[in-house]
Amino acid sequence: METKHDRIPVRHVALLTEYDGSNFNGWQAQALGRTVQQTLVKALEQLTGQTGITLYGSSRTDAGVHARGHVSHFCARTRIPAEKLPLAMNSLLPSDVAVLAAADVSEDFHAQYRAKGKLYSYKIWNHASRPAMDRLRVCHVPIKLDLEKIRQAMPLLVGRRDFSAFADTGSCPRNPVRTLSDITLDADGPRLIFRFQGDGFLYHMIRILTGTLVAIGQNKLTGQDLPAIIAAGDRTRSGKTMPPQGLCLERVYYDPPLFDDFFFQIHSK
Repeated sequence: METKHDRIPVRHVALLTEYDGSNFNGWQAQALGRTVQQTLVKALEQLTGQTGITLYGSSRTDAGVHARGHVSHFCARTRIPAEKLPLAMNSLLPSDVAVLAAADVSEDFHAQYRAKGKLYSYKIWNHASRPAMDRLRVCHVPIKLDLEKIRQAMPLLVGRRDFSAFADTGSCPRNPVRTLSDITLDADGPRLIFRFQGDGFLYHMIRILTGTLVAIGQNKLTGQDLPAIIAAGDRTRSGKTMPPQGLCLERVYYDPPLFDDFFFQIHSK
C-alpha cells in the first residue's frame, strides 16, 4: 500500500561539508571507529525518517585529515529545500563537522566520478618551538627550511606524469599517471602552506610530495634529483610520508561548476 512518504519524489542532493578530522577515523564508514560518512548518514536518516541512505564521497580522507570543501551526494525522499538542509543537518551534527551548502543535482551526478579536479593544502609550522593552538592542524618541522630551494624544485613536479614514486608502497593503481597542474607555497613567518591542484591524487601522494619538498629544504635531496626519482618510480627514493594533520581537502571541482557561489562569497569577504 502506498503511503504519503512514498508519494514524495526521490531527490539527488549534493552536500558541501567541512570537518576537523582530528577525532575521526577518516571519511569512509568502518565497522570500528567514528567516521565522517557515518556521522553524516546518521543525521540524514534522522532528518528524513529513512534508513539505509548511502552517502557517496568525493574523497576518502584518512584519519586526522581535515576538509574545508568535501563534496558528497545521496538519494532520498525529502521535501526539505536544499537551501534549508545545511541548518537542519547542522542541528543534528557534532561540532567538528558541518554542512556548508546543499544543492539538487541530476540523477547521473556522482561526487567521486564526476570530479574534474581537487585542491589540497598542507600546512607546516617551521619553527624550533612546537605549536600548541594549531597542533592538530599543522605539521611541526623544527629545522629551518630553505624555501628558495623548495620553490625552485616545485615546477619540476608539475605536469602529467607517472607519480608512482610518490604513492604509498603497495597502493599504486593500475594507472598511476596523474596531472598535477599547480603547486604553490605561501610563507607567513613560520607558517608555511603548500597547495596542490590536480585532476586526482594517488594514495598519500600529497603527503609524500610534501615530504620530498621538505627533504629538499633540508638539503637531504636536491631539485636535480626529482627527474630521476620520477623516472625510476621508486618510492624509496622520494621523501617521507608527512603526518596527516597538516593535510586539508580545500575544494573539489566539477563541470558544470558546483558550489561556486559559496566559494565566491567566502573568498570575496
